[in-house]
Amino acid sequence: MTIETVEVSFRVPPPLKGERVDAYLVSRLRGYSRSRVQKLIQEGKVRVRGRQAKPAARVDGGDTVVVLYPRIAEAPCAVERLEVVFEDESLLAVSKPAGMLSHPTHKVIRNTATAVLKSQLPGQTLRLAHRLDRETSGVLLFSKSVEAARSVFEQFFGRKTEKEYLAIVRGKASFKKKSVSLPLEREGGMIRVKQTSSTGTGQTAISEVEILSASETLSLARIRPRTGRLHQIRVHLASLGHPVLGDKLYYGDGRYYLKAVDKTLAPADYAALGAERQLLHAWKLRLRHPVLGTSLEITAPIPADFRAVAQAAGLDLPEGA
Repeated sequence: MTIETVEVSFRVPPPLKGERVDAYLVSRLRGYSRSRVQKLIQEGKVRVRGRQAKPAARVDGGDTVVVLYPRIAEAPCAVERLEVVFEDESLLAVSKPAGMLSHPTHKVIRNTATAVLKSQLPGQTLRLAHRLDRETSGVLLFSKSVEAARSVFEQFFGRKTEKEYLAIVRGKASFKKKSVSLPLEREGGMIRVKQTSSTGTGQTAISEVEILSASETLSLARIRPRTGRLHQIRVHLASLGHPVLGDKLYYGDGRYYLKAVDKTLAPADYAALGAERQLLHAWKLRLRHPVLGTSLEITAPIPADFRAVAQAAGLDLPEGA
């Protein structure tokens, strides 16, 4: 019996040149141990530079590593089309809704931005430029050509893009502006994806936080991340004592995240969380156009759930939001 597969690609950043492909994939595949990755390689499910990888193969900067996942039965995606917020001959940007992955994993294929766009825009070859967490809404950028993808990749990797996020956070902030510089690394506990800044020995992570509006119980923050680490904004806001409202992983001890994984969250849990999802929105993205060289700003509209919570709390959204 032939098992249908789906391809998921990863582009290797230049500083990782020379790293073993199994070590590289362990850092990219959530929930995969070194032995599990090596099994994928031995089964011929990993390709580097278009050829089947060997266990000791080394990657080069700019390489594309492709992993073949077995297609798992899943419910049809509830979203049929994504809102396009910018498009020209080189780029496509959409407003990703909360609850949708940016790209496929070994468990989720249909409910992803790349899968929806493949159906929405048949015949187009789109290259994902970056990622957003499943529960984070906002601007998601794709390139339409190899040349555009290379330029955009270099801009993201070289920290030449500018991003603005909006978040509704717990508590009335006592500060107007604050720069957070806390290195991040995996916590190493039972929740594999959880990040921490407790040891101070992780990767450099810097976020600029500005409070735009506040009530007695909630605040509206604008965050400009200067680096792009996993869960960076959420960890940094939690470190300030103002976790993102609805964040199941960084509010409390992680029990809500584990319940969400097991699909056992109850109404009382959502009431404690304050929102059904983490109220974090990728509002603006600025970069240099890969072909024209001009400055480009792309904005994603504020989702209805975010807007409703802000209005109910008396938080003033920024002009144009």
